[in-house]
Amino acid sequence: MKQVIPLYENLLSRVAYFDDIRNDKMKLERYMLDNYNIVFSELNNVWYRVGETNIKITNKFELGNITKIITGDDITIKGTSFVDERENGFDGNLCICGCNKCKSLFKLYHIKTKICFLVGSSCIEKAGHDDFVKNINCATRNGRCKHCNIPLKITGKYKNYKKSYNLVCMGCRKPEIIYLRIHYDEKDHFKKYFNIKWNPDIKYWYYIGYKELLPEVLKNRVLNI
Repeated sequence: MKQVIPLYENLLSRVAYFDDIRNDKMKLERYMLDNYNIVFSELNNVWYRVGETNIKITNKFELGNITKIITGDDITIKGTSFVDERENGFDGNLCICGCNKCKSLFKLYHIKTKICFLVGSSCIEKAGHDDFVKNINCATRNGRCKHCNIPLKITGKYKNYKKSYNLVCMGCRKPEIIYLRIHYDEKDHFKKYFNIKWNPDIKYWYYIGYKELLPEVLKNRVLNI
């Protein structure tokens, strides 16, 4: 039978005990498994729950208690955690706080140590990240940038995308080289009005810009190179 380490009633003793096990990885992992059914994944570098808590907790919202044991801080306090919205969620419904009704799980990071916990979206919002669910909904509805994986937002204060951008956010979107079929006797006209340039290596004229904003007269001259 597993021996469950008791929680100390004396606050000072309890703090001293957690300070001690926090500096011993094996002790900490054993304590979290025995008492909270929480384990650390080396593969994903994250703490996550594998079952219900083994001890009686009067406060049903355990995220703050758990993170304080592991990091020394209650990361439900605003300003002590961060999320990376470029990261995809994980399949699962069991948040580290004990809730088993999550649709997906996400990484919530402790700012000071970069230790992270696998939690549901409600816990992320309770930790002060008010727009997290809205951003995830944007990712579901509009997709993610194919370069940086950030959720694509079409409207609002943090708008970063237009549907014509072909799944590339404004931050990653850059002008591209578009090669054109231009005849010799046309080059002066197109140089003057469209600022086309010559590539002597492959011997084609090109235009620098965005395909969706390409002048109409150039669209039927685009080469697939």
